[in-house]
Amino acid sequence: SWDIYTCTGDSGTVPGGFYPAWDVTETKCSNSTETAEDLPDYMRDSPGQWLDDDIESCCERHYNWAYSSCISLSGGDSSAPATGNWYVNHEKEMCHQDCPKEVGGPCGGLVKPWDTLYGTAAICCAEQLSWVASPTCESKSNLTIAVGTSYWYVDWALEKCVKDCDDSSDANCGGLAERWDELYGSSSSECCDRIWYIERNECTVE
Repeated sequence: SWDIYTCTGDSGTVPGGFYPAWDVTETKCSNSTETAEDLPDYMRDSPGQWLDDDIESCCERHYNWAYSSCISLSGGDSSAPATGNWYVNHEKEMCHQDCPKEVGGPCGGLVKPWDTLYGTAAICCAEQLSWVASPTCESKSNLTIAVGTSYWYVDWALEKCVKDCDDSSDANCGGLAERWDELYGSSSSECCDRIWYIERNECTVE
């Protein structure tokens, strides 16, 4: 029978554990000992297949696409499984930290099972967003203002050497260098050697 325990008025032996609460619209797991009347018979009869020892295991197995919200809705601590490492968001071209969004800062929510984690935002940016300038990606990921190196690089559109910085008060700042821009140190001399065909006094903006 599909509901023999209710029919006989006997709750039977209720196996302990957490099971996917598919009878509700929320992505959550329920404690079988607290909601014995809602535990489906097929789960009660095969607890090893359906019940997990803790909320985290249940959410990971049945709701891995909504892991963080599942833990919260199930009454668990959504920050417990956070590693604090970093994973990529290709759409926004930045990296997020593996921690609940409600914590704030660079937290982008708990990592999904298919995401790769990296120890720092810098490593994440280098491995996953190699076409984005490192300072730009790292500052965006950390929610800070990007600061350049003040080294020189060639702006080929202007055919001049400019500095890797974003300071309107410095005429030689050419904006933050892209990853493909070669940096030449704190003096303009080496950079000007790269565009040797330009007169030295015309090599920089001022």
